[in-house]
Amino acid sequence: MGERILLVRLGAIGDVIHTLPLAAAIRDAYPSAEIFWAAAPGPGLLLEGNPDIDRVFTVDTRAWPKEDPLKLVALARSCLRSLRSLRADIAVDAQGLIKSGIIVWASGAGTRVGFDHSVCREGLNVVFTTHWAPPIEGPHHVVEKNLSLLAPLGIEPPPADSIRFPLMERAEEGEGAASYLRREGLAGGRPLMIMHPGAGWETKRWEAGRYAALGDAWLELSKGNLLITWGPGEEETARRVAGAMRGPATLAPPTDIRQFAALIRRSDVFTGGDTGPLHLAAALGVRCLALFGPTDPGRNGPWGEGHAVLHRRLACSGCYGRTCPDVECLDRIGENDAIRALRRLWEGHEKSG
Repeated sequence: MGERILLVRLGAIGDVIHTLPLAAAIRDAYPSAEIFWAAAPGPGLLLEGNPDIDRVFTVDTRAWPKEDPLKLVALARSCLRSLRSLRADIAVDAQGLIKSGIIVWASGAGTRVGFDHSVCREGLNVVFTTHWAPPIEGPHHVVEKNLSLLAPLGIEPPPADSIRFPLMERAEEGEGAASYLRREGLAGGRPLMIMHPGAGWETKRWEAGRYAALGDAWLELSKGNLLITWGPGEEETARRVAGAMRGPATLAPPTDIRQFAALIRRSDVFTGGDTGPLHLAAALGVRCLALFGPTDPGRNGPWGEGHAVLHRRLACSGCYGRTCPDVECLDRIGENDAIRALRRLWEGHEKSG
């Protein structure tokens, strides 16, 4: 019987995507293991059908009623009992929070791997783990940080060209996306750009009028089509961008994350800020034009080659602030800067075939 391994990464869409290579490397090292992943409900949908994961264990801590202590304790105990029933031999905490530490500890695994206290988001996390990944020296991407968790398991990290992001598509999802694009006149061989102007943080939201100018530039230079996408709470932003454009743009319908991924697979270029959809597009191999503000593109940029990243480095860069009086770092990215970057990106795409 193989090992039973629990991987813990709740978080958002981008967090789950950036942890996929870690799961893939563990699967390569333990081909006969049972591998479980504790994930939040929405992002966890991306793990369905993943050949590296035997079971997705949903942990919805946001739904726990913190205002009702008795109910909270009851739900937490039920969740922890279910975790213990997995009988994990190894638990890997790829999050570095107190709550993720509690989950790996509650699993009952004898070997519990986490990050060194110096790079944990919450330093107290280390009391729940037994083995720690050594900090990486120098600048590095979050994908590389996650892969550092392999070291305490005695696993060599994969070479850069072997890092993979398994994101599976069901037949009905692909057929649904293709049918929608045909119905909207967005298929037929003309290039398609997906533009996603929304973001969870206000400091990651580039101005709607600038997105509109960029969309018009895309239509002119590519003679293609434009699909403007949106997530929960972002529809009005998407409508503002479409309404400010001179040329035609299609507003995407409501989608879940798997339907959204199916649309992205069929695009040629993706444009947006540092959000889950951007990282999903990069993982699917779509060329991205990324607009970065308070987050560090060296750590959180789109993974892989062939992308264009716009970022204005200031004294306060890398603050990761969710609010800011003026968001100067993002405001300094002008529409002409983005149009030039998009032109170079598209020219490179055409040359590469």
